[in-house]
Amino acid sequence: MESYNKEIAENPKVEMIHLSLDQDEDAAEAWAKKENMPWPTLVGDDKGKDTLTEKYGVRAIPSYILVDRSGNKIAEGKGPAFAKVKETSSTN
Repeated sequence: MESYNKEIAENPKVEMIHLSLDQDEDAAEAWAKKENMPWPTLVGDDKGKDTLTEKYGVRAIPSYILVDRSGNKIAEGKGPAFAKVKETSSTN
């Protein structure tokens, strides 16, 4: 949350989403609320899981992947993703 609050919350060029691999949307949203996640939670179905593992190589939770509006991977891993987000802040 500290990284989110510092680098993303006030950055109009970046939006964070939580893509849950859970099947139960209510359970995923309840967990995100309990963890105080202010961003949208999307629940992936089996097809969504396949897309994540095939396109982005997601193998573990959590995974941090920064993508552009077209879904192209920009950075992967918490450090590289947040570093790239920080770059967008300095180009305002």
